[in-house]
Amino acid sequence: MDQELRELFEIKEDEKTLASKKKPDIIKHVLIRLGILIAGTIGFTIVIFNASGWDVLGYLIFMFGFHALWLVCILIESIILHINRKYTLRNTNLIFTAAMLVLYCIGYITVFNPQF
Repeated sequence: MDQELRELFEIKEDEKTLASKKKPDIIKHVLIRLGILIAGTIGFTIVIFNASGWDVLGYLIFMFGFHALWLVCILIESIILHINRKYTLRNTNLIFTAAMLVLYCIGYITVFNPQF
């Protein structure tokens, strides 16, 4: 609507519409999620290197659980972003999730080396 018509009909823009016109900071969004993943992985890796015996396997399973929980949280966040109509951030999360799944598959192939 034209600015003159807004003034004529005394229509005021509320803060929600002004805030929604801002473009999301995708780099910051990705760096925060990646930072959480890297910090958790480094933390578990330090603990695994300091452990011995069967404790290593237990911590490794906890690290796998951490990665699975992180992936589920990213997918839930993508659903919430879709509901809030923040499609750019949703697509960023989905691309990030797909990239991580590819890395997980490469890790699986490297560790277990399935022969087909």
